[in-house]
Amino acid sequence: MAFIKKHPCIAVSIVGFFAILLDLLIEQFAELGGALCFIFLFLISFFPLLGIFVLIFNIAAMIAVLKDKLAAGVILSLPFGGLGAAIGLLFNPSYEYKIAVKTIFSIQLWLVIWVFASLIILQWG
Repeated sequence: MAFIKKHPCIAVSIVGFFAILLDLLIEQFAELGGALCFIFLFLISFFPLLGIFVLIFNIAAMIAVLKDKLAAGVILSLPFGGLGAAIGLLFNPSYEYKIAVKTIFSIQLWLVIWVFASLIILQWG
């Protein structure tokens, strides 16, 4: 438990790696990731304004982190703005909740990696 509190991003990475290993062992788990990939692709292709919405969230999260808005930076990074908040941390490394922002971005990144790894594993059989 102390390791997770001290290194949350590494803990998230370990869980993400095991999720990809589960894809190799359990076909239904890989099918869940593949289904999520198709849902993401469907939403992006039929709702082009969704990309603009995600871009706005990322820009708002980056600005909130740059201006040291404590709660706003974390809240905006939760749904879709993890990348923007992480970019904001590059220019404001003294942000108080930087561990929370990095952990949220790591979770979002591993979710995307898992989804596409599931799709690749399903395509290979």
